[in-house]
Amino acid sequence: MALRRGRKGNLGLEVMPLIELALPAPDGQKLLRDRHTETVTAISDALGETLGNVSRLQGWQTQYAFEAVVVALGAVRLIKTEDAGLFYFDDADGELQPPDFRIVLSDGTRLLVEVKNVAPKGREAKVRAKDMAAAQAYTQATAGRLLYALFWSEMGMWTLVDPSVFSDAGSKKRLSFIDAVKANEMHLLGDAMLASEPPLTFSVIMDRDKEQVMERLGNGEETRAFTIGGVELLSAGRVITDPDEKKLAWFLLLHGGWPQTEKPRFDDHGRLVQLDYISAPETPDEDAARQIAEQGFAFFATLSNLYTLRFLQAITTEEGNIRALREEPEPALLAQLVPDDYWARDDHVLRIWRFRLHPTKDASRNSTGPTLHPEPTVAQLRDGTQGSPGSAP
Repeated sequence: MALRRGRKGNLGLEVMPLIELALPAPDGQKLLRDRHTETVTAISDALGETLGNVSRLQGWQTQYAFEAVVVALGAVRLIKTEDAGLFYFDDADGELQPPDFRIVLSDGTRLLVEVKNVAPKGREAKVRAKDMAAAQAYTQATAGRLLYALFWSEMGMWTLVDPSVFSDAGSKKRLSFIDAVKANEMHLLGDAMLASEPPLTFSVIMDRDKEQVMERLGNGEETRAFTIGGVELLSAGRVITDPDEKKLAWFLLLHGGWPQTEKPRFDDHGRLVQLDYISAPETPDEDAARQIAEQGFAFFATLSNLYTLRFLQAITTEEGNIRALREEPEPALLAQLVPDDYWARDDHVLRIWRFRLHPTKDASRNSTGPTLHPEPTVAQLRDGTQGSPGSAP
């Protein structure tokens, strides 16, 4: 079984709640159908205000990005927008505030998730204490567990945390980036961290027989036109031929976060024969390079980070301007990139490690950090200490 979209939505029906908001009260004996112009004007004015509010649009993008990530990870049974439509409640115990999403995990656990965007250069998430209390009251009333999905936009990283890890700061609750990473529970949604042998290379091979001199510039210089004869994807210098491995390698090249360099190759006569686009992790010092060489792999970002980058590239321009709020996610795309039986074969050219990041049992600010669980599990990686990847090539 796989996730698929539920109700498709119909504009003629979905617009009805907007009419209720645009025209909150009857106008004497005037019929609703005769208030068309008034309705359109009210909706248009509200839309214009929202489209002019960049912060509000970015907030919606973040919310849709989280939904898309959960769908692409494909590990839950259901995700549904919770904070929509009217509701009535008994206010004897105070305010109730629906979180953004309801999620049902594969084991039936029910989560209520509030999504927050932490602005660039932000190192601390802030939530109003009264809003958190209202969200907790709603969660208790609906028999779920409240979690906060925080998108740290400068790092392009998601953390999913329990309200208990926030600290009190008067009228607000606060959580630092470091403490959010320690308490991160994105593994509940199927998130994981991938690693592979560097570098990944995309090679463009020239067809020498179709090379043409276009213009002679003098002094032995000339302009030549080249025809591409073929392309190759390589992992650590080995050519990838398997279609599934090619798909994964291409995804990692585009979204994996490893810096890319261009390297032309020439023959003995100085003619271009190949262009290599090489992706490899940054190694700020010799110790980092030596560690990668010794362990045999380097980390990419988490799957959620990789997909978020893909999502944002689809809905924004190169300059970062907003052209859409969402892109329809492909269910279980990330799970399909590296299926669970990937390690059943031992002849992969593209060798992949997958690790799931779990918070420590004590996710308080005094804890030393999260625990990495490699798959298949042979040993655990904890606090940066290397363990065996076992049979997970």
